[in-house]
Amino acid sequence: MDINRYKSGLPPVFNKLCREIRVQDAVIEWVDIIFEQIGTASKCPPHAHTWFEFNYVLSGQMGTRFDGDELTVNAGEFFLIPPGRVHSHTYTRGNPHEGLCFRWRLRPADPGQAADGGHLLYARLKSLQEWRPGAYSDEEGFSGMLEHFLSEADTAAPSELSLQLLLIRLLERLCQLQQTLEGHTESPAAVADPLVRKVEIYMEEYLGDRLNVEELAASLHMSYGHLSREYKRLTGNTIIGRMNSIRLEKARELLLLPGSNISEAAEQAGFADLSYFSKAFKKKYGQAPQSYRKSNTGSPE
Repeated sequence: MDINRYKSGLPPVFNKLCREIRVQDAVIEWVDIIFEQIGTASKCPPHAHTWFEFNYVLSGQMGTRFDGDELTVNAGEFFLIPPGRVHSHTYTRGNPHEGLCFRWRLRPADPGQAADGGHLLYARLKSLQEWRPGAYSDEEGFSGMLEHFLSEADTAAPSELSLQLLLIRLLERLCQLQQTLEGHTESPAAVADPLVRKVEIYMEEYLGDRLNVEELAASLHMSYGHLSREYKRLTGNTIIGRMNSIRLEKARELLLLPGSNISEAAEQAGFADLSYFSKAFKKKYGQAPQSYRKSNTGSPE
């Protein structure tokens, strides 16, 4: 791989890709596609951001810290940073790294589409919010995908659509790896399963209310025990766990709105106990709600 050639010739191509693209029911906005150049920097202080970030180390090594755990990331390894995850970096002067970095944001193509059981690709990509921090060795072929992407970008007249789709294939490969790491495989058929879709619709409609699992099961004409087992078999998640995940994501979105209030965000997302909400939010996103809002909006409240 001719890194120096790519570094000098591809940034203009990358810049053209940094826009929104709609695929199925998801809109992906590429915020940044860059070759990392650290210059004389020795570290990057703790911070969080509102986008996803994928870093692949091509050569050398770097240090990354998540929630106090220091990791060394070597050539041929990568890490993924979900929105809201506090992290920092250190750079080894004697062994500087070269790397590729992709940053993107995600939203549903139609904000009201959840009501009709949509969110097929969107749900898979959004699940990367749950990615477990760590340095991962490349056993899934990401290196080959990146080489393909770079060689396509280096042609005389690169196709922007082709390059965009190659990047989305990389995101889907990350989703597949995540399912494997969590000990189950969620096939597209399972995501689109009518039962799963009905449960998702019910939970999103009752977001601000206390979830009554017996009523949910009754609405689907089955016992809660049977529903619980089927949902776990199809998705790998529990219904209560999925409901909490939906509510925490809703609260996170509310906290980023101008003039939002932490207690109101918790209440609107369906959390009656502010203390429980704060603990659950910090466990999921690595920061307390107030700290998360301040670091992402600059507002102390």
